[in-house]
Amino acid sequence: MKMIPLGTNGFFSSFDRQTACFVLPYKDRLLIFDAGSGLFRLGEPEGKKLLRNAKYIDIFLSHYHFDHTFGFYAAFNLFEKKNVTVYARSDRKVFSDFSFLEYFPINYDKEFINFSWKAVDKGTYSLSGYKMRIRRQNHRGEVSLAFTIEFPGGKTIAYVTDGEPIQESVEFVRGVNLLLHEHEPGSKEAKSKKLEDHIRDGHVTTEGAALIAREAAVKRLYLIHHNPFLDNEKLEKELTKIKPIFKESKLAKDLEVIEF
Repeated sequence: MKMIPLGTNGFFSSFDRQTACFVLPYKDRLLIFDAGSGLFRLGEPEGKKLLRNAKYIDIFLSHYHFDHTFGFYAAFNLFEKKNVTVYARSDRKVFSDFSFLEYFPINYDKEFINFSWKAVDKGTYSLSGYKMRIRRQNHRGEVSLAFTIEFPGGKTIAYVTDGEPIQESVEFVRGVNLLLHEHEPGSKEAKSKKLEDHIRDGHVTTEGAALIAREAAVKRLYLIHHNPFLDNEKLEKELTKIKPIFKESKLAKDLEVIEF
């Protein structure tokens, strides 16, 4: 199986990196984790190839911040004639309020008629050919969702971003084949062995992500939600710092396929 990062940044695009969007082709559908500006890459030649064989599209939204949802600006066009289901904490259409206020120049109810919205919360769900588990996270007083997907045959992935590092995080991703986990540059607590210390501005530090991966005995960790102020060289330094903590750590890079 493979995961294609279309956008690996948080906050805003920089250094040829778009904001959060990860695509997993599975049979006749695409699983899409968050819909940041990386979603626009589905309008490019390689993205169109991914869409060509997909009849169904499942979108999993961690939360509604724009770096995770801006792709909806063009999603109705990109996914024309596709059967789209959006799994999010609320069944509220993300941009309906903005359309009403004339901030979003699209007739939302007309253009998104092929989209279905499913309000989900913590728990386990049986979907079309795979299982989904959800955990609620605290993100600076707001709620975000983390996802674990299990496919027939036992392959598992976890997508975790915009939350706090607690022991529940470890149990949620325990033993997965692939962990996509956010990271922020560490602070003065970077050397602490206490997981709860590894938080910065509502996000898990790079060291914290590695600690979670190690304690959960995951197969591989890919760091995501890169700080947009860090160039690629500085990101590589972040990766080097955590290799002693968890050897199987890598940086997710836009358009660089992850096999698992």
